[in-house]
Amino acid sequence: MSDRFWINVRYAFNWKKPLLLMRLAKSIILVAYFKRQLLRYVDLSIGDRCNLHCSHCFARDTDEINKKPDRRRIHPRYYSKVVQDAMDLGAVNFSFQGGEPLIYEDLRDYIKAAKPHLNLISVTTNGLALTYQKARELKSWGVDIVTISIDDFRPLHGNMAALDAIHNAKAAGLKVTIGTVVSHTTIKGDLLKYLIKVAKRERIILMLIMACPEGALQDRPEEMLHPEDVRLIRQMEDDCPYIRTDFQANWQTWGCGAAKEIIYIKSNGETYCCPFIPISFGNVGRHSLKYIRNRMLEIPALREYDKQCLAGEDQTCKLF
Repeated sequence: MSDRFWINVRYAFNWKKPLLLMRLAKSIILVAYFKRQLLRYVDLSIGDRCNLHCSHCFARDTDEINKKPDRRRIHPRYYSKVVQDAMDLGAVNFSFQGGEPLIYEDLRDYIKAAKPHLNLISVTTNGLALTYQKARELKSWGVDIVTISIDDFRPLHGNMAALDAIHNAKAAGLKVTIGTVVSHTTIKGDLLKYLIKVAKRERIILMLIMACPEGALQDRPEEMLHPEDVRLIRQMEDDCPYIRTDFQANWQTWGCGAAKEIIYIKSNGETYCCPFIPISFGNVGRHSLKYIRNRMLEIPALREYDKQCLAGEDQTCKLF
């Protein structure tokens, strides 16, 4: 077995969640022997507000968002129904992001609605509010993994604060990954080199997110990845088992798992195949998740595990 395989096992295994382990084993059997195309991962934004304004955020205007009340949000009680619908489709991993989820007082209610005893629970945060006490709270709520987003060396983002967040999470017994956006202008920069060193030293996954023409990058074509940049990312993945893109996490083959295994739900219920492809296929407040996913899978580009990131690499991709 490869080092990458055992790292995956370490992140997924939690002996305190035997029902989750049984569900994971069942999913592996259904995929490997019965060729079922199971949903795996549901990403939920619980709100758009954030305490930072990062240059690579896919939110269009964080400052403007923070001035206004959150748009209509899915209530945690209703989200429990969405979770069950997703589980019926095979989902075993529920991830919470924002905005910044740690600034929301009702985060615990959303996590509880995701049935932590049955599922792998992760939270994506910029880490500024992830004290040791907060990390212990997340652990007690059933969170398994925290992803620390680090996209800047600016003092406001505070890479020291991010490092503190990593250590706080590990000390509380949480598993940790780092998420960072890579673009044409950052692929060979000091930040990525630094994060690779951190990932190797701390033995944690570094998830590379390809820059996409959305949000803050919508009008910055100079940031989009070139083919040689993508080849460098693939070489990084080959050289170090801790360096990943989403392509390695699928139940089935290597490639883009959008719609097939991954679904993104905004806080207002609008549902997307990917956070970086701004096309809603329905709202979970009006349609079942099964109906919405089936609509996605009617699109030829989403039925297959494309070997390119549809949002970040294939700038000519048209879903319709």
